[in-house]
Amino acid sequence: MTDDQTPRDHVVAVVSSVLGAPAADVRSVPTLFDLPGFDSLAVVAVLDRLETALRIEVPPELIVPEAFESLDSVVRLLDRTLAPTSAPGGQT
Repeated sequence: MTDDQTPRDHVVAVVSSVLGAPAADVRSVPTLFDLPGFDSLAVVAVLDRLETALRIEVPPELIVPEAFESLDSVVRLLDRTLAPTSAPGGQT
């Protein structure tokens, strides 16, 4: 992700790259699953690229179909993964 790129723009770029689809098409669909070729294999490829680019690992329990329904749901998935977790006793 570049410094001037929002998380949503980064997700658009990755989905566009994986599918070979114009970014405008990625932005215009109601759900990502409405995009031709956006299937379980595409989800794996998108997730792999996002994890690599952001140097994160999404916890397996968060990897559910609903997390990949829309651009916003993917951004929320990344936000949840990047959010600091609380240590016991409320300390981080």
